[in-house]
Amino acid sequence: MSSSDPEPENYSIDEMVDRLRSRGEGGRDGQPELVVREDGTEVYRMRKRKRRSHQPKKEKEKRQQQFRVVKVVAGVGLVAAAGLALLGSVIYLNSSAYQSTVVSRIRTWTGAEPQLTQFRMSPVSAAAGSVSFTWPEGSMLESLQLNGVRADLGVSSIFGRSWKGTEMVATGGTLMLRQAEGGPPMSSPDRKGDCPFQFRYRSPNFNVLMGPAESPALRLLSSEVSINVQDSAATTANLQFEGGQLTILGWGDFALTFASFQIEPTGIQLATARIVPVGGSKGEIEILNPQQVPLALEGGQSEMALRVDRVPLSALLDPKFGVWLGATVETREDGADGTILFQGGKSPSVSCRIPFHATANSEPEASLLPMFAIIAKEVDEAWYHKPVFDLDFSGTLIRGGNASGLQDLSMGARGRILIKGAVMAQAGGVLDGSLEIGLPESAIADCSLPFRRVFNRREGAHAWATVRISGTGAKPADDLQQQIEQAATDVAPASGGKEFLEDEFRGLTTPEK
Repeated sequence: MSSSDPEPENYSIDEMVDRLRSRGEGGRDGQPELVVREDGTEVYRMRKRKRRSHQPKKEKEKRQQQFRVVKVVAGVGLVAAAGLALLGSVIYLNSSAYQSTVVSRIRTWTGAEPQLTQFRMSPVSAAAGSVSFTWPEGSMLESLQLNGVRADLGVSSIFGRSWKGTEMVATGGTLMLRQAEGGPPMSSPDRKGDCPFQFRYRSPNFNVLMGPAESPALRLLSSEVSINVQDSAATTANLQFEGGQLTILGWGDFALTFASFQIEPTGIQLATARIVPVGGSKGEIEILNPQQVPLALEGGQSEMALRVDRVPLSALLDPKFGVWLGATVETREDGADGTILFQGGKSPSVSCRIPFHATANSEPEASLLPMFAIIAKEVDEAWYHKPVFDLDFSGTLIRGGNASGLQDLSMGARGRILIKGAVMAQAGGVLDGSLEIGLPESAIADCSLPFRRVFNRREGAHAWATVRISGTGAKPADDLQQQIEQAATDVAPASGGKEFLEDEFRGLTTPEK
């Protein structure tokens, strides 16, 4: 140990114990302690607690409390700012300036002149008492009136240039279509980018009229319509109608079951349509477009497939044809479909050609033609007054703008009568055609000689005669009686074969009826 180190104190054990005891007897923090000064005086001294200058726990609690205060203040500030922003946005969205912006966007994307009434908007919805569109001359669209329009919007709609939502609904509406005038079509609107109104559009009570309101070529009333836009640029869409009353000029009234149109940049295609003739019919007429042929609205022709299921024949024919032939018919499942031809342009028209046959539970019948009463009298059987065709009833129905009728007609009653031919009703309602009438040879064996002379052709165990049909649909006529009268006055030819001689002999030996 170096000499500079102080000499350590030497304590005995007793001194060490006393010293420790004296320390232990010292006052605690905050209690008086007896202290002996150097001059020998004694005083009491208060022992003070030494506080730490650095306390991590207290500082952490203080920081947390300050952070909570900051969060509360910030939250209140954000709510206030959001409220002010919401209030400002509502005021702006319902301002005339914003409404003008909306009108401008509608004009750009529809090509029409729009008008809004009672327009109101919030960050989550838009509504208007009515919205009307008017298109200029040259467009197939004339006007569109929508009432009670409402749409639910996504919150992002108020920050962007597009309204986006699930559906836009109008309580009712009417679309007026023009018939083509033959002039140049209106050019398409100059649209770029995405459509600013991206919804599914629907109206539960919608009307469509084509042509003058007092006598439209086509009228659809009280139908539910929906439009599903299939791309953001609104270049393709699906248009659907469900229900409603359909009236087609020259064709009559139908109940619309369903119709679907596909709108493409190249035109409008009728995908499918199902209609039911009025009058309690349970049948259906279905139009199909498997070739996806666009409708020739501006001019030209569009041909589509046509199917008929359990439809009265009178509902397919022009009313001018009359109801002297009655049956419930359908197209054959294993045969070719019928065709329907739409002629567009200045004078639109619809024509069809439908191969048909009577349904299994139908009872096809004929009446009103005078020849049936004559045959009933000659063969002495009342059944012929109103024959029912249980063997065959088929043909091809033709209907167009100038004529309506039946071609390739084939009717048959087992063991009684066969009828083949064609009858058409012209535009004025006059019937024109001819029917081949076949009666069993045994049935006319006892008929009058003039009657047998008229039915002088033999084929397949039947005697045949050709009868001309005339008159009108309400009062059809035929020339069977005239032929019988003419046969009674004709001089017998010099030759006629064995069958003719047998008829002559039978006529001479059989009393006249």
